[in-house]
Amino acid sequence: MGAPVSAPLHQTIRDAYLRLTHDQRVLFLSIRGLSVDGSDQVLAQRLADHDYACYGLSSQLNSSLTGIFNASCTIASLPPAPPACSAHQRSQERRHPTLGSKTPPRSVSQLPMEIVADIVDHLEDWELSKALGLPTSLSRPAAWDPALGRVSRTDWAILTAPLSTVRRTCAADDRGPTKRGSVIAVRFARVKVLHHILLTSPAAFERDFGVRAKRLPALASVHGRVDVLEWWRGCDAILVKDYDAEPLDSASRAGHVHVLQWWAASGLPLHYTEAALEHASASGHVAVLDWWARSGLPLKIGRVLDSASAAGRTDALEWWRRSGRELKYGASALMHASVSGHIDVLEWWAQSGLQMLFDQDALTGATKHNRPAVLDWWDRSGLPIPYRICDIEEALEDAIGNPDEVRKWWAEKGLNVHANDAEWARLRTLN
Repeated sequence: MGAPVSAPLHQTIRDAYLRLTHDQRVLFLSIRGLSVDGSDQVLAQRLADHDYACYGLSSQLNSSLTGIFNASCTIASLPPAPPACSAHQRSQERRHPTLGSKTPPRSVSQLPMEIVADIVDHLEDWELSKALGLPTSLSRPAAWDPALGRVSRTDWAILTAPLSTVRRTCAADDRGPTKRGSVIAVRFARVKVLHHILLTSPAAFERDFGVRAKRLPALASVHGRVDVLEWWRGCDAILVKDYDAEPLDSASRAGHVHVLQWWAASGLPLHYTEAALEHASASGHVAVLDWWARSGLPLKIGRVLDSASAAGRTDALEWWRRSGRELKYGASALMHASVSGHIDVLEWWAQSGLQMLFDQDALTGATKHNRPAVLDWWDRSGLPIPYRICDIEEALEDAIGNPDEVRKWWAEKGLNVHANDAEWARLRTLN
């Protein structure tokens, strides 16, 4: 029995073929020895079915591919096509890829180029497309518009060319690398380029990464680049390894367990704050929470339930509930959930067995942000949530967007905006 079809990837492949012309679809079918009979929808589906089966795109591969693209990592088997570069140089660059060492299974490189390009375009990441040397339908971002002068020739070389071209371009470029080029070198793990900048343009390196490269570990961590961290740790030209809590906090926010593992094994002092677990909770990175729980490190637990509630992350909320740890939270958890319209979070709290803390800000915030469904939920909950007419009227006046729906909701509840001063300011309950 074949591997189960992963619907998102299969659909992406089919949609890529649908964007081709009819003649192009017929051409690809003919090359593959497939029937050319049927509607354009049928032809695209036939091509997608063939590629999915032929290239062994199992659910495991789809997971790997998705994870790599989501982390903005790159495919070493698809190096950039540098301008003005000899065949020998291109061969050397293929043997020693500079665009990251965390590669997906080799079968990814067997995908037709048009499919890989369409997947990357689906991420709306123009820089990634250019770094991979892929054709792209994405518009060039304003930051890379030569007419605006925000990037240098060196930056372009860092994004698209091998190290030899970067060296030649940098030597002839009065501007040298800008901050964007330096960040690109970190993002795509071009450690030899980083070393070249450090040695030949130390002022630019300090401008972009701080004195003693203090900002570099955080930048590498947020991009998931342990190869850059390895280079930084072993670089003799950076004598003092200066950093703060931002690397571990950023890795937790980005969901990079492998970066946390690198830091734990690095032998370097570990600095982190409550933001690590708060950010991981807000992003729903349960794997990061698991790592911290198993790490043996003292956990700095801040307002994790507040963060998860505001972001609508019931998975993180459930993780913390099951952890059995003592948790700090306040009325802001339900207030933020109400403001953001996260009814699933409100339901989770109601079923969690934890004490529900709330005040009038929940209804005021839901009103101001035009959340009639949230008001309905509180009304049905039977909970004695308080409000004041004056607060609701002020929220309606300051509403974001058209407040007609919530104004109608309150009118149907009998809200009397013409009440006397005592009634106007009296605290009352919805239920």
